[in-house]
Amino acid sequence: MGGVYQLDRERFEDLRKHLKALGFKFEERPHQVFLARYDPLTVNLYESGKLTFGGNDPVLQREVEWFLSKLGAITEKPAPGIGFDGTVRIGTDESGKGDFFGPLVVAGVLVTPEIEKGLQKIGVRDSKKVGSDKKIMEIAGGIRSAVGPHGFNVLTIGPAKYNELHEKMGNVNRILGWAHARVIENLLKENADCKLAIADQYGDPDYIIRSLMERGKRIELIQVHKGERDIAVASASILAREAFLRSMAKMSEEFGIEFPRGASEVIEAAREFSDRYGKEKLNAVAKMHFSTSNKL
Repeated sequence: MGGVYQLDRERFEDLRKHLKALGFKFEERPHQVFLARYDPLTVNLYESGKLTFGGNDPVLQREVEWFLSKLGAITEKPAPGIGFDGTVRIGTDESGKGDFFGPLVVAGVLVTPEIEKGLQKIGVRDSKKVGSDKKIMEIAGGIRSAVGPHGFNVLTIGPAKYNELHEKMGNVNRILGWAHARVIENLLKENADCKLAIADQYGDPDYIIRSLMERGKRIELIQVHKGERDIAVASASILAREAFLRSMAKMSEEFGIEFPRGASEVIEAAREFSDRYGKEKLNAVAKMHFSTSNKL
């Protein structure tokens, strides 16, 4: 669910008391005043006064938003962003999570106010809204030129490594948390002055937070649904998609099989691969925890 608010510092305690009365439980987070949780909804209040929601409980969120209005909180809903336009920030996003074949890719992009203007000019938007693979490649090249060599980072986890990590971690969201955190850390090595990172929220916020290391724990991390509304996250989504597409093309060329995307129409290609190379080698091209692997 959307909604970004700005709350005056002197009203922080009023909000805490109200959330406590509603039954929320409180957790401490770096750079946050608190994370309040009443499953499936979370309320994230940051030291800057920014407040965001996570999870999905429309009725409970409306109750909290009603109280925020009483406290004089300002609603921040600029289009197309989520309230952080003009701020130096890192955006991260992934591609390949729902694809049986191919890698999982997580990318990050660091945006400054000046770079933001350049990204707008080249038409950066959520990769899912870009009409063709060719256009993805074109915009991705423009993003790299705009942000420079130290302004982006792409982590591609090939199927074999992905399967190894899944066996170890037991959960795709844990892998994503580790990967998002690594990308953030890598960007901070060259951009130590950045104080903010934004990620599309795909699950429990703890997945990324627990994986952050020394540099990452010093920044403010905001996770929000439909994070691609922010141009930094949208840029990351395009670079991640480009890397996924290139990996799929390389894999198809290597094995002489046109590997389909997604997870619904993959059985025929999986059987063809198994017939040619052996089912035991499917691990090299596919995510084996998908139910598809049990149908072969």
